[in-house]
Amino acid sequence: MHTVLLVIHAVSGATGLLLAAPVLLAPKRRGRHTLLGRAYAVTAVGLSLSAFGLFAYRPAELWGLAVLGALTLGWLIGGLWFARRRPLGGRGWRIWHLNLMGSTVIAFVTGFAVQMTNGNLVAWLAPTLVGSALIARRTAREVARAPRRASWWPRPRADLPAVAAGDSALRAVRTPRPDRLTPLWIPVPVFPLSAWWAAASWPG
Repeated sequence: MHTVLLVIHAVSGATGLLLAAPVLLAPKRRGRHTLLGRAYAVTAVGLSLSAFGLFAYRPAELWGLAVLGALTLGWLIGGLWFARRRPLGGRGWRIWHLNLMGSTVIAFVTGFAVQMTNGNLVAWLAPTLVGSALIARRTAREVARAPRRASWWPRPRADLPAVAAGDSALRAVRTPRPDRLTPLWIPVPVFPLSAWWAAASWPG
């Protein structure tokens, strides 16, 4: 069973790496992006679950692998939820989807880099640092492209007045307040978790 888990983990990781770039570069609409994204999600699930299985065999040595697997699975579930439910108005859901799925890509790249360098500290930290910068830049671009009247946060239906869609009162309700804009610091609390674990797990 241990060998089977290793194979699943290796195949899922390699396939996820191959799919990451096409998913990120594909036009963000139904079609190729959706199809490739589903395949990528399957590889992320396989990577995370196999990490849990491997951890069960060597918990003292592979606890960090289980932590990263749990984070990856959580980021994946959150990213898929936003893509499927789209709870935010305008392009708001895309911001969160981008950040959460981008976190899973960083996890894939980190695992590959660590394996190729036998646990070098740079391999642990570089994907997080570079990925954070790239995702923050893309997040800023998404926010800049969003309509000014976009609603970034879900709000109760009772908050909306029963008026026509063109009424100025409805437009005022839909205008976001500054404190409701999608934060650009999303990558900051997410990625240092993997960086912290990397430093803690790096062999002395």
